[in-house]
Amino acid sequence: MTEKTQYLQEEAAQMLQNVTVKTAYMCERNKNGIPYTVKDDGFYNNLDYMDENPDLGINWWTNGFFGGILWQMYVKTRDQSYLEMARVQEKKLDQCLELFEGIHHDAGFMWLLTAVADYKLTGWKEARIRGLHAATILAGRYNVNGKYIRAWNGPGGRDYGSVIIDSLMNMSLLHWAYEETGDPRFRAIAVSHTDTIANYFVREDGSVKHIVKFNPETGEAEGSLGGQGYGHGSAWSRGQAWALYGFTNAYRHTKQDSYLELACKTADYFQRNLRTGDAAPIDFCQPAEEQYEDNSAACIAASGFLEIASLMDGEPARQQQYADTAWRLLRRVYEKRCCLDCGRDELVLQCAVSYREREDGPHTLIYADYFYLEALLKLRQQALQIW
Repeated sequence: MTEKTQYLQEEAAQMLQNVTVKTAYMCERNKNGIPYTVKDDGFYNNLDYMDENPDLGINWWTNGFFGGILWQMYVKTRDQSYLEMARVQEKKLDQCLELFEGIHHDAGFMWLLTAVADYKLTGWKEARIRGLHAATILAGRYNVNGKYIRAWNGPGGRDYGSVIIDSLMNMSLLHWAYEETGDPRFRAIAVSHTDTIANYFVREDGSVKHIVKFNPETGEAEGSLGGQGYGHGSAWSRGQAWALYGFTNAYRHTKQDSYLELACKTADYFQRNLRTGDAAPIDFCQPAEEQYEDNSAACIAASGFLEIASLMDGEPARQQQYADTAWRLLRRVYEKRCCLDCGRDELVLQCAVSYREREDGPHTLIYADYFYLEALLKLRQQALQIW
């Protein structure tokens, strides 16, 4: 180990120590709820409730990330209380399986981070059944005409043709189900959907679209939408992060070289379009003078860059480049956008749900905190492999 590498490892260890101390307080305060975003008083809200809209409340797409934080903290500390708190989160999501109507393509985000994480660590049969139940529902959203998994549940069939870039991350639930059961339909659907994303979402320059609409009857692509980015044809940074991480996961599960090539292509776009000081804008196409950031994108991308680096042993220069980019992103968040006050819940600051909500929407998001913790644990070779 070189002197520089030793220094960086020591710095990463200190960052992780401070973040886990802060996270421990947040976990204890929120153990009876399902947090999503921090309110004005500095504490997370609670989505553990039933809503008239089946997509909201207990069914909200981010409701697995707190469970994921708890499992990562359990792996880091081996403190039994984190396992117990994580099991509470897992059981809360049983309501979603029972209600069924509110389950969407983000079943991966909800059950990979809870039930599947539990099963990987403990072998608990009940957790395995939950994970396979969720994977079966996700596979059931596959449209054979367009070879895609439908994103949402809009009324009257409005969203039957909607596909979004975030879905790449959720394919890991189907890959796990295939690896666990040997049932080839899970892998076939995951690969087919990933190929559709590759064919219709990735532009020549490596940027990605957020939403593509298909005709659900014919399977034909009808066009793309700007979604949560700056506008049509732009490059939403969190979508770019989902792409680089999602294609990396697809390669790790299938060893299909084209997926690693796409992971690198989308990662290269992300790193060469960062703003001064390694800031991740909400959208890489937003006006140059705008300083709006989305540090959830930075955290997701950092963890994805580390994952790509771990798979590129044959290209040491590129491997080091991706690892260095991850480190710069994580260090910047720590130094400029991280709250370590144990009396407040927020960790990663200046996040954005979308470009439209850049000023009025939530600025602290549970998935930013999750991916920041995951990435720091990866730096120290202590992360649970969830994806």
